[in-house]
Amino acid sequence: MLTLDYLRNRLNGYVPAIYKVKDQIIEAAGGYDGIVALIQKKEISPVIILENSEFGEFSFQPGGFLKSSQSIWVMQMVSKDGDRQKAQVECFKMMKRILSILAVHDENDECLKEWEWDRIPWGVRNAGANYTGYEFTLYFSENTDLSYHG
Repeated sequence: MLTLDYLRNRLNGYVPAIYKVKDQIIEAAGGYDGIVALIQKKEISPVIILENSEFGEFSFQPGGFLKSSQSIWVMQMVSKDGDRQKAQVECFKMMKRILSILAVHDENDECLKEWEWDRIPWGVRNAGANYTGYEFTLYFSENTDLSYHG
């Protein structure tokens, strides 16, 4: 799973619109309401938000697996009369750039070791009156011990 420090280090200097890494790459506890409240306070644009995993599932096939997901939001502030579509196009480009950076990783990289990179769903997000962009989701599948030790 990704950590905020890992994401900041990986993207630092490689995403042109991100020039204040600590202010523009942030993390939220999760959920739409929490993210909206967070970026409304930040008022910086664009912003990349790492949403911590809050749901997952266990599987016994074969052995034991812990499957979980983590979302990243790429959002841009738009004025009341601003062009949302233009902002979304920029966020979509940024989303693809982030994915291309994450895809080039060492196979021993702990944060992405269990990443299932064969599917990455994404969708448009509007957060409050003045933010728009995209959310994309990364899936992870980790070997875990589910044996009974009673």
